[in-house]
Amino acid sequence: MPPQLPSDQQRAAVEGALDEIINAIMAHPLWKEPPNQNPMLVEVWDFVMRSRYMLSEYENVKAGRPLRFPDQFQGAGSVVGTGNTGALHVYQDVCSRTMILGMLMKDSSGTIGMLTGEAVPPVDFGPRVMNAVKALQQVCPMEDVMAGMMR
Repeated sequence: MPPQLPSDQQRAAVEGALDEIINAIMAHPLWKEPPNQNPMLVEVWDFVMRSRYMLSEYENVKAGRPLRFPDQFQGAGSVVGTGNTGALHVYQDVCSRTMILGMLMKDSSGTIGMLTGEAVPPVDFGPRVMNAVKALQQVCPMEDVMAGMMR
């Protein structure tokens, strides 16, 4: 059976879960306004914001309309494509990012954080952020997570 496009409800659930992660990070006690931000919180916040933006372009990709920031997509938008296939790829890419997000949440050594290009101390994200990430992982179908990872 060929892969199916996500329903409006599935996309809304992922969008809502991403929004809750963003809100939880910004409510974290270590979240500060620049210039005194915790680098790990900022990296995770930026990662989730990018996922949220990618999902917001789903309908534009599906309809073949120009993207606002095509450079935010893998391969500067060239890999995304258009139509149903491109839209499915966007959704799967967003879902696949939950795998990396989960690794960032569990990193107590700071090793995964070094993937950002700088050594950052590990952060205790706390229950609100952790629960929001778990909620996102629950609404992203594993077949879409894996399809996004394989691309």
